[in-house]
Amino acid sequence: MNLERAVIEINGGCNYSCEMCPQTNPGRHKGFLKVMKLDMFEDIVKQCAERGVKIINLEGSGEATLVRKLPEYIKIVRKYGARADICSNGFRFKGQYMKDCIDAGLNRIRFSIIGYDKEQYIKWMDRDAFELVKQNAREAIEYINKTNADCFVASYHLILDNDQTEWEIEQYKTNFIDEIGTKAEVWKMHNWSGAYENPNERTGGIKTCGRPFAPEITIRAGGIDGNLGAVHPCCQVLGRDEEAVLGHFSENNLEEIWNGDLFNELRNGHKTGDYPDYCKSCDFLIDDPEVLVYTNYDRDLHKLHGTTFSLEDYRS
Repeated sequence: MNLERAVIEINGGCNYSCEMCPQTNPGRHKGFLKVMKLDMFEDIVKQCAERGVKIINLEGSGEATLVRKLPEYIKIVRKYGARADICSNGFRFKGQYMKDCIDAGLNRIRFSIIGYDKEQYIKWMDRDAFELVKQNAREAIEYINKTNADCFVASYHLILDNDQTEWEIEQYKTNFIDEIGTKAEVWKMHNWSGAYENPNERTGGIKTCGRPFAPEITIRAGGIDGNLGAVHPCCQVLGRDEEAVLGHFSENNLEEIWNGDLFNELRNGHKTGDYPDYCKSCDFLIDDPEVLVYTNYDRDLHKLHGTTFSLEDYRS
């Protein structure tokens, strides 16, 4: 058993109400709105490091920057020799808190910016913070350059209308990517395993996404029936959290969960096409290789494991 990446969510809640996110609608199962304690986090990181993990995401599906002690979590990741990665709305990533996170050893902070201008940002992320978050990204880049930190600022964007894909890419580049200087990705919208009705429906045949066989693991802060550290097939099951639990770290170790009956049933379903209910409606099963429509950097360790398309056609 070898792992390359672990997504270990340290906080299940969020301070945003984004239109396209199941955190907002239908809302997240209350058992998953938890904060993972430092001792449990370190135990999981240690187990993952022993299996070769090179990079650890600290956000999962919640907002990591709501955790006051985030720098301490980052230090634990670095202690075990892995790179620390966070995807964030960026609203709180500023000032001394931002500096403390970078000083602790954060390697990448990826700002999630849905909406290519102020008006669209308000519509999709339900907060008038487009300029504020841009300034936070600028200041983070300035601090990284000033301290020569081993960290970079990235940004994540979604196409809002597939019929305007090229135009929206240019808007994102003009209004955020090129202006701020981020390493960026622009993707087609997805449906979170059917929890969100995607207005930009994907088309194509059905195939396994490959995620159950990928060298990575997704771990949540909370869980069901009072348990913690739930393991999910991937982050796409947000909004269907309670349906897709493959085990809990509060009950079992990594080896037991990874080789357990539930995980093996999921893998077998992806081999035979007999997908579990929480996978059947997921548009990551649709054979559409053009879901990544733009990127300006080699994502190497930050790639989405399990997918089969090449990034070469999308790099600028």
